[in-house]
Amino acid sequence: MECKQIPKDKSYEFFENIEKYIEIANSAESTTDFPNANSGCNSFITTFGYHFKDSTTAKHICVQFIKLYDSLNVIKNKSKSDTNYEKCRKFLIYWINFKLREGMKNEVDSICRVYDAIESQFTGSNDYNIHMGLIGNINKDDLYKMNILYRLYVNYVKLKAIDYKNEEENKRQLLTHSTACCTHYIKASYICNDDNKDKNPEFCEKLEAFVSKYKQLNQKVDDKGSGFSDYFIKLSECPNTKIITTAVTGSIIGLIPLVGVLYKVIELNIKL
Repeated sequence: MECKQIPKDKSYEFFENIEKYIEIANSAESTTDFPNANSGCNSFITTFGYHFKDSTTAKHICVQFIKLYDSLNVIKNKSKSDTNYEKCRKFLIYWINFKLREGMKNEVDSICRVYDAIESQFTGSNDYNIHMGLIGNINKDDLYKMNILYRLYVNYVKLKAIDYKNEEENKRQLLTHSTACCTHYIKASYICNDDNKDKNPEFCEKLEAFVSKYKQLNQKVDDKGSGFSDYFIKLSECPNTKIITTAVTGSIIGLIPLVGVLYKVIELNIKL
């Protein structure tokens, strides 16, 4: 199968439904055994397992992909008239690109060729008839940016799900996942700073949407009182990327915001 480059236009549109896709992906990724996939995935490993860091990784990616495909009804049922079909398809393309690049030995190996080997084990089977040509190659820079957004939302979803019924555990969750968001937000902010924003319009638009949702989460945490909000790092408290760049090149002043956030994390960890 020819490996087509995914067009950049609207390539980030699946982030409009990302919370739902994360829930479905989490379920698929928790799967190590899926009876409908075992036979085909075992055959895949026999012929293409050498592309991966280890056979266990290859098997897990194959099984999880089939489980994910099985869970995305719009794709499975080929409902191309559904307004969410393209978003769903692009999420599946993102997921398999990310997993294959992460699990394969060598990035120069063809993502599409390896995917095609998975697809060929299931196309025309009694259980599945996976779309021929469904997959495409996401270039390295776009995949890097998508990974940042995805990880921001993974942690956001975990923060949003906190039930505030176990104080100590909830404080730990707030600190852990808001700190992780800060880490990824620093990278994202640099991509969307004044010099870069015009070069990354779609990514920066989706980042702004994330920031808006995170601010709503700020208010929810603030409403729980300082006993919880003290353990939540707001995006506005993340170090300024321009200041960090200056700090790295030698200015001690630039280290102050970074040290401030690190101090807060260390101090709250001690309390926990």
